[in-house]
Parts: sequence; structure tokens; C-alpha cells
Amino acid sequence: MQRAGQFRRIISVFLSISIIFSIFSASVFAKDNTDESSGEDIEFSNPAEGLLDPSPANLPIVGSDSYLIYDASSDTKLIGYQYDLLRAPAAITQIMTILLALEELELSDTITITKEMYESIPDEYVRIGFTEGEVVTVEQCLYACLLKSANDACMALAITLSGSEKAFVEKMNQRAKSLGCTSTHFTNPYGLADSDHRTTCQDMALIMKEALRHPDFITISTTSSFTIEPTNTYNDRRVLNNANRFVSNPATAYEGYIGGKTGYSAEASYTIIAGANKDGRQLIGILMGASDAEKRYQSLIDLFEYCYANYTTTMVDNAEVKVTAQNSISQIEQALNGSNLSIQSYELKLLDCYSIPTALANSGYSNEIDLSEMVIAPSSEEQVFKLPVMRRFSNDKSYCIGYLKVVISDPAQKAEETEKTEEPVKKETKNKIIPVIVGVCLFIALGFAVFFLIKMIRRRKFLKNHRNPTIL
Repeated sequence: MQRAGQFRRIISVFLSISIIFSIFSASVFAKDNTDESSGEDIEFSNPAEGLLDPSPANLPIVGSDSYLIYDASSDTKLIGYQYDLLRAPAAITQIMTILLALEELELSDTITITKEMYESIPDEYVRIGFTEGEVVTVEQCLYACLLKSANDACMALAITLSGSEKAFVEKMNQRAKSLGCTSTHFTNPYGLADSDHRTTCQDMALIMKEALRHPDFITISTTSSFTIEPTNTYNDRRVLNNANRFVSNPATAYEGYIGGKTGYSAEASYTIIAGANKDGRQLIGILMGASDAEKRYQSLIDLFEYCYANYTTTMVDNAEVKVTAQNSISQIEQALNGSNLSIQSYELKLLDCYSIPTALANSGYSNEIDLSEMVIAPSSEEQVFKLPVMRRFSNDKSYCIGYLKVVISDPAQKAEETEKTEEPVKKETKNKIIPVIVGVCLFIALGFAVFFLIKMIRRRKFLKNHRNPTIL
């Protein structure tokens, strides 16, 4: 029993020293995960509207309360009227529901229809005629929405995505905000008339722009006909002919049409949203509060053609602007001669493209970086300058196409500050290493002590078991 107690005490001491050693080791070798920022990103908006005529000549006649033609490539509102006023969207609401379905579901996913997906829809609203217990696919619902504006198919997608209409509406509004919509408030997934269900042409353009990123949206929107084969509860084929007259009616067919949606309610009148692609430029058009179902198509075509003819989207040539930027850097370096300051880094960030009137685009331009307001303090602190890169046109109007970010500091002072910062770290590391060395020495000493103690115990045991025999 005594030997067992001695052995337990030895093990306890050994474990204590091991724990001390591990604590010291962790304090020195633990990795610092503090994230250091690599610098603020250069961000800027596209202020192209500043170069656009608010009242352009020879505009087509548009019979609607609000309209907008938006260049999706350059993020520019080309022409419009009351495009930021709240309006009832009617069934173009479904663009948001379809977008969320494309983002979160697969076309082959199945949906089992419940009463909740159709029983609350008013009788005068369009339905495809799904019944309780019927099993359909997401693809079939999307075709029903875009070709026939089927509100029960839209509700089926919504409830499948979020479990309830209320939860899905919250998702719609959150997604709208994430896309940059500032005025939209949806209260239902399909466009039911409601005084609180409102959006603007400007917000719908952003939603449509995101929907057009999905090839399936374009494919379905431009399909002339689709058939839903018999299901587990419906024995006949459902043939869906595209009701959108950009596709179905030769008189209003538009070659550049790549997808869209129409809507109508007594409150909203006629609404329409569409995307067009021509000569590599993608435009989005919206009419809300249109007075005529047929004329809204022709009005949108006229607006598209007007913008393609009168506005140009120009790509920014990085190499060309770099010459201007390098000249500016040289001027700054000359201004710093004789001081302790120097340019530590610079970064040029430019727009991909911009849209302006074609006549203005053809008249020539020059690139400029204005250094007149750049005031450099004669201090050792780091100074960051964000210099606008301007493109000046023949009408003497200029347009910001990017920024030149320049970082200036005193290298010697910065190195001294870095050295001062590193010195406490070195001392702290030294202070941590000394206890570790002591701990290691104690650990080794303990190991020797345990070794000799165990050897001594074994020696005693051996001598006890090998005493001379007693002679009786």
C-alpha cells in the first residue's frame, strides 16, 4: 500500500509539471488571428444621369403614369417619367417570386399542392387549376407563371420556399433591399391588389436586372408554348401558350426581347416589364399605369428603339486612362521633392462602361485628374487621397469614370514607428520564453528523479525477494 501511494504521488507531480509546461507553451506559440485590414476599397456610384437631358427631344408618346428605360450594363437610367413614385405593380410582382425560386430551388424539385396554395386567391385572378395533393415540378410552376400569369403556381412556389405566404413576403422584401430597392413593399407573392403593395419603376428595374442573370428565366419567358403532362390527380395535358404579345403576336413581336412579364388590375391598370438585348447592350423597360393593353407593347418597343438610337454605352479603356494617371503620379512626385514624404502606393479603379447621348459620345473627350485641391500635410502620418478621374466632353460637361487612390507617408518615420511597435513584442516574447526554459528544465529534472526512484524501488523489491534462506 505504501509503495502504491508513493507511485501515485510521483504521477501527480509528473502531471502537474506537464500541465505547467503546456500552459507556458500555449502562451508563446499560440497564433494571433487578429485580422489586419488591407486598406479601404474604392467605391463610387455611376452618375451618368448628370450628362443626360432630362427633357430629350422627339420622345415617343407613352400612355402611362410612370415609365423608365434603364441600361443594365452601365447602371444608368436613360429616360423616364415619375419612375421613383410608388405604384401598384399588379402581376409584374411575380418577377420577384420567380427570382427567389430560381435562386433557391432546382427545376426538377417537386411540389405537392395544398389548399393554402390556391384557396385565398380571388376568383377573378388567373389560375392554372392545381388541385390538392397534385404533384408538380418547380419548372412547371415557373412556366405557368411566366406564360399564363398563373397565381396558384406563384403561390405554390412561395409556400414551398418559406412554408407560408407571410414568411415568403418577408423574404421578398429582404431580397428587394439587398438589390438596392429603396421604396418597394410587397404584401403578397403574385400582385393581389392591396393599398400597401407598392413599388416603383426604378426598383422593378433592379429586380428585373437580377432575374435576367438566370438563363432559365430568359428561356422560359421567350418560349411560345409549354405542355404540362398529366399528373397524379389530373389526367389531361395542360398546354400553356405564351400570353405575352412580344412572343405570341407578330404585330408586336420584338426581336430584342429576352424576357419579361405583364400585369393588370383595376387599381394598377396595365403594367409591363421587359428586357431587350441589341448590339451587346441590355436595356430594361417598365411601364406602370398604362391605359391600353395593346399599346403598352408598342410604347415599350418605341422607347427601346429610341434609346438604342440616341444613347451609347461606351467601354472604358484602362490603358488609355493609365497614361493620365501616370502623369498625375509624376506631378505628385515632383511636388514631394525636397521633403521626407513619398508615394507608398497608388491604385486606379475605373468603371467598366458608361452611357451617354450618342451625339456627345461622338464629339470627342479628354481624361483629367484634378490635383488643384490635393493638399499634402508636411507630417509623418500616412495620408490617403482619393482623386476623381474625370472624362470631359465637348459640351464642357465632365463625368467621373473612376478614382486614383494615392497613399503618401514618410518611410523613415514609418520604419521608426514600426520598430517601436515591434520592440515591446520582442520583450514580451522574451519574458514568455524564460519561464518556458525553466519549465523544460524542471520537466527534465523530474524525469530523472522519477527514473531513479523507480529504479530504487525495484532494487529494494529485488533484495527483499532474494534474502538468504533461513536454516531450521
